[in-house]
Amino acid sequence: MAKNSIGQFIAALRKASGMTQQEVADRLNVSNKAVSRWERDECAPDLSVIPALAEMFGVTCDELLKGERILESNSEEKKEPRVEKQVKCLINQTLFVFKTLIWISLAAAAVGLICMFGISYGFYRPVIGFAVMSLFEACAMVIAVLAVSRTKDVKDKNELFEPADNSLKSRFYNTLGTMSFAAFFVILAVVLLSLPLILNTSDYINSVITPYGYFRFYFGGIVLILALVYLMCKKPYINRIAHDEVLQSTSAPDEKSKRTMNGLQLALTILAGLIFLFAPYLEKPNEGFALFDAAIIVALLCFAASIAVFVVFLIKNKGDRKDFILPGSRNLLMMLPLLLLPHAHSVGWDYFCDKAVSGSEGSESIIYERYDIWNIEFIWYTAALCLVIFLVFKLIDALIKRKSK
Repeated sequence: MAKNSIGQFIAALRKASGMTQQEVADRLNVSNKAVSRWERDECAPDLSVIPALAEMFGVTCDELLKGERILESNSEEKKEPRVEKQVKCLINQTLFVFKTLIWISLAAAAVGLICMFGISYGFYRPVIGFAVMSLFEACAMVIAVLAVSRTKDVKDKNELFEPADNSLKSRFYNTLGTMSFAAFFVILAVVLLSLPLILNTSDYINSVITPYGYFRFYFGGIVLILALVYLMCKKPYINRIAHDEVLQSTSAPDEKSKRTMNGLQLALTILAGLIFLFAPYLEKPNEGFALFDAAIIVALLCFAASIAVFVVFLIKNKGDRKDFILPGSRNLLMMLPLLLLPHAHSVGWDYFCDKAVSGSEGSESIIYERYDIWNIEFIWYTAALCLVIFLVFKLIDALIKRKSK
């Protein structure tokens, strides 16, 4: 038998505890002959007896089966690299599956855009093309959402993530946030780039916008809007989806308040812009412009509400007031380019007389037909100015942070 045999180890433990073979046998509900045979290494204890035997002598099952004490330092040294390796393996495997699903989502979104342009310009059927594109984008969205949900479930339900190193957690959350945002952003971009193609469906031949008209009137404005969405939403999205102390610790204590202020001011800015664009629809011939004027007043009240939000957050956060001045001023300045939007859309009226409608001889009824006049250039002029303001303030913020360091 080996020097460190189970029998010799049991005998040593029994003698150190001051117990006889009969006492051990009574506590384990076996015969004293069985204990004697174990100590002489004629046989080994049954597996069902090992836990009780280990508990009796205050050792582990591993130590009992090995026939010697296992030093804790050696156990920890062997255990640490093994656990770390398992954590890395789990994170890498989880991220690999997540990235694969995201790439599938991006591919589906790209195929949808290709189908949209192909059907629109190849067969002059933009509505059918938009429907096919919508199907692909819906599939891409479902795949992306499932990828994010599955990845977060693996993290929440697996205990190996708890002892993971902060660098591994940071890489996991950054990858999760960045790639999922990319998928959702691409899906949004495809939908926005496709919308102008279904605006003009007057007849079969002229059912789509010419490439020249598309790139002149729509493409530039859509790209600028997407740039604003990317710059303003990426970081808040990643911080929100992470919910991790590694990423949250790098954020300032007032970050949540700033996001709230930015969200409120951005909502008011978008509302004012939409009112400026669609207020001409409220104009009615021979009925005055009461509704139109009221809409313009509401848009101006949105400006005033944005100023009020800025002032309230300055008063509420006295200690960190300087951190709110820059983003609040930026949000207020972004409302100035909206004054160009009233030039982007106007409504005209054609009228003609129809005797048949009146029903009496010698009288005529005037029928009005509305037509829209769109100057799309002003929309992307507005978006371009907003982007310039955002980039300028972003540069100022970067310079201030660099100087403070």
